[in-house]
Amino acid sequence: MPIDATKLLRRLEPAVRPGAAPARSGGPATPIERQSFDQLLTLVSHGSVSSGRQVRLEFEADPPFEAEQMERMGAAADVAAASGAARALLLVDGRGVVLDVAERVLAQELRAGGTSPLVALDAAVHVSGPDDPVASGPTPPPGLRRMPPEIIAQFGGGSSSGSEIS
Repeated sequence: MPIDATKLLRRLEPAVRPGAAPARSGGPATPIERQSFDQLLTLVSHGSVSSGRQVRLEFEADPPFEAEQMERMGAAADVAAASGAARALLLVDGRGVVLDVAERVLAQELRAGGTSPLVALDAAVHVSGPDDPVASGPTPPPGLRRMPPEIIAQFGGGSSSGSEIS
């Protein structure tokens, strides 16, 4: 007996709701109940579906995160969860924070020159903001990415110009 993808997705309600899903031109957007499984996976992979779940801090951040940053990290946690990550590094406004994806807990902040222990990660998510030059800048060609200077500094590279990786 074949499994109906729509019925499976309905079981996830209200955990999965469309957020800023792009509307199709020429008519109203298709309700979530009528979208195919492939369409929903595409929305999730692009970060267009939001669970609305918040993240919480397990440490005392200095300086503290603003409500808007916490909201953006909640959306980034959705993206990390959709990719199947267990522990992710969130890069938000020049700061690196380790997220336990399943528990939605920000476990620690990684600082350059700090005494942070080695952290096992399986994903990194750049949490863009409204004034973020990375989000509005040109997209690098496939296969070539620039490593953020903050990450290079955390790995002891010390260079602030970025390093090309492939």
